[in-house]
Amino acid sequence: MLSNEQLLEQEMRQLLESQGFQIFKKISHGAFGQVFLVHHPDLEEEFAAAKVIMNEDFDMNEWNATGILSQDRSQISPFIVRNILAKQFDKMTVILMEYSN
Repeated sequence: MLSNEQLLEQEMRQLLESQGFQIFKKISHGAFGQVFLVHHPDLEEEFAAAKVIMNEDFDMNEWNATGILSQDRSQISPFIVRNILAKQFDKMTVILMEYSN
């Protein structure tokens, strides 16, 4: 029998795969979600980090702030991970970020 955490990870993986992502591995997990190393044929980047968060834990203000930083050329820095896009689904939100190891 799978634990609640394992069931949640399985559901997150199914969501990513249903959107056409190939999952290579889970990179990290924490109180607000899990991060997977993924590839999608429609992305310019070969690899991306997909952070999957439950909707109740998603902070839209945080996304808006990072969006401003990503769009303002004077704020772009090689030391800040770039957000690529975010999409909200029924129960979860997926944030795609530039992958740097």
